[in-house]
Amino acid sequence: MTRDRAWLTALHLLLVWAAMTCAAPALGFSVMMAGWDGGSRAALVAAAVGVPLTVGLLVAAGTPAPGVVPLCATVHGRFGWAVAVFVLGTLGVLAGLAAYLAHVDLGSAGTRFALAGVPYAVAAALFVPDRWVRLGAVAVMAAAVLYAGFTAP
Repeated sequence: MTRDRAWLTALHLLLVWAAMTCAAPALGFSVMMAGWDGGSRAALVAAAVGVPLTVGLLVAAGTPAPGVVPLCATVHGRFGWAVAVFVLGTLGVLAGLAAYLAHVDLGSAGTRFALAGVPYAVAAALFVPDRWVRLGAVAVMAAAVLYAGFTAP
């Protein structure tokens, strides 16, 4: 990986992290509040509106990345990448939520807010065709699992 491509990769992953750090909590909070106020039907409506908007945000975040992620070179590929990153990242967020509910110390509210985008950035890193970036993503996942496993009561 050249030095310029390394910077582009870092900026791409930072963009995914920043976008999803804001969008994932907003989506989760809106679905939760809609369900709280209007029941499961309202939560489904909020999710039906919020999930495509969030995937659209990821599609927009993947637009400047065709040099880093070859899958993002076409609109169809970028949409598939965004859906995959959203699904994998949401599974990571749900795992973090399960760890939090199991009383694993994840820090202050600000730290937890910043951690909300990490699973999406890790998922996006898995699509970068560089073995060191992928190995780094797997190392971050392994570190998170080990931390949760050792600090859980």
